[in-house]
Amino acid sequence: MLITALIALKTERAEKQALQAECDKLQPKASYYDVILNCPDAIPISVIAKDYGRIAVWLNGFLHEHGVQYKQGEVWLLYSDYADKGYTCTKTYPVPGDEGYVHSKVHTYWTQRGRQFIYELLKENGILPTMEVSV
Repeated sequence: MLITALIALKTERAEKQALQAECDKLQPKASYYDVILNCPDAIPISVIAKDYGRIAVWLNGFLHEHGVQYKQGEVWLLYSDYADKGYTCTKTYPVPGDEGYVHSKVHTYWTQRGRQFIYELLKENGILPTMEVSV
């Protein structure tokens, strides 16, 4: 009976160690979600690109190549399949013109829901944030 109990204890400890190892592997993803995706503010694409060690031009191009967005004038807009999902918002800023008038300029910002969408899309294509790669 004692031998059976000791074998069961050894098996239980081995299972616990295996579960802990699995938790340790998942920790970088949990950290990314906790630290990055819980921010309530909308952010520019350049900030998201920086998470991957890239620049906004690259990420905008990637999203365009994957049918997520297109450029109209100087503004990136989402295709209709993505436009109503709450991934982006726009902000308008005043810009002084040369002739003394104030003009407006529109910028697209990504919500945290959009940031998560980008994370999943990049992950599907084998691209992870630098904080997940370095662990």
